[in-house]
Amino acid sequence: MSTITAEQVRALWMDPNPAARIDRGDDYEIVTQDDLGALASELDTDDDGVPLDDQWQVLADQLNTARPGEASSSAGEQTLQHLRDARAKRESADAEFYAAIRDAMVAKRAPVTAMAKAAGYSRARMYQIKDGEHPKPERQ
Repeated sequence: MSTITAEQVRALWMDPNPAARIDRGDDYEIVTQDDLGALASELDTDDDGVPLDDQWQVLADQLNTARPGEASSSAGEQTLQHLRDARAKRESADAEFYAAIRDAMVAKRAPVTAMAKAAGYSRARMYQIKDGEHPKPERQ
């Protein structure tokens, strides 16, 4: 198998097993949840960090542009490492952002609706973050 479908991408994303993967055969690299997470940083997502319905095909198309053996090349490995590093920076920034929201909510430094607008979230989402509910479970 060489072509990845949007349905396979969605199923891999939602799979609670961190070892889940899409095996495309001997000529292509295996696709993991980490690979999806790295590619998804540029996608439109909901408040929980899950790609919107029309974005699953975008992910599948990105994965299907790789040629056999491309990901195992030095340039391909550098690209994947760059994406992993960027994801780690994003996750760190997200953690800092959520900590700032929690601190502001606990201290009641401004009206919740004003803080929600500034953060780009709904009022309900602000309370969820304050209570420790993060937008997307961490991937292994």
